[in-house]
Amino acid sequence: MSIKLPTVFMGKPIKGSIEQALAAAEASQNQPDQNAGRVPAPLGNMTPTTAVNDPQNYIVLPSATHGSYSYADTLVTMERTHHNKNWHDAHKALADEGAYMLSIRQFVDFLNLLKSGSASDGTGSLIQKPRLDEILDEISTVRSPWRSEWLDARFETRGGVTGIGSKMHILYENRFVNGQLVSQQTKELTNYLTSNKTPGIVLSEWLDNANEYGLPSANISTAQNGLYYWAPTNDRVARFVADSDGAYLYCYSYPADVSGSLGVRAARAKN
Repeated sequence: MSIKLPTVFMGKPIKGSIEQALAAAEASQNQPDQNAGRVPAPLGNMTPTTAVNDPQNYIVLPSATHGSYSYADTLVTMERTHHNKNWHDAHKALADEGAYMLSIRQFVDFLNLLKSGSASDGTGSLIQKPRLDEILDEISTVRSPWRSEWLDARFETRGGVTGIGSKMHILYENRFVNGQLVSQQTKELTNYLTSNKTPGIVLSEWLDNANEYGLPSANISTAQNGLYYWAPTNDRVARFVADSDGAYLYCYSYPADVSGSLGVRAARAKN
């Protein structure tokens, strides 16, 4: 018995159809890939922001919760700006742009994000790892020139009598209200390193185990060539520094300090 194959299907001749399909597939393979060189957006950060006009110049810092402290998805500039401004004036310049400073805790999370090698920009596109490495190098690598940036933390001792029994507090989420810089959050500091550490502490331990305010824990390990640390001091503010001698977390900086290499990294809520 023989099987007779049809010559027509749905009104169209079958003969030559397979050959045409193969030829079309081969032609498609020879066409240039329209997506070549483009990097897909990572899962979870695919929605572009509408908060800024140049979203490609921002990194998305995902929302996080650390104890009682939390923040929403945040846009962080790739570059420091507003150099030659003291801590107060840097806050003012950012506020005029609808931006604000990173807290110490956000800064720690930002460094960890850069180290991970996986982050997206404000358009939702994945940032190439060499670019993230470049930003991390600019912030923290021990080399010349001197680089520094303000962080959103002010410290005050409160309570006690004539300084006896007083407790160190951190004032953060500093925002301008009716022309005055006002701290939206004030908390007593606990479980943090209260003494200066030079030559330093283990950088990776600080990044992995910082407390809810971003400070190193009281039992952090020390290292001969580690991160130099100056503990919170009354009426001082925070900044991060790197130069040819080392990297430093200063929690005793004078708010009035000014330098051409001292800037700030703008942050904005992502929406």
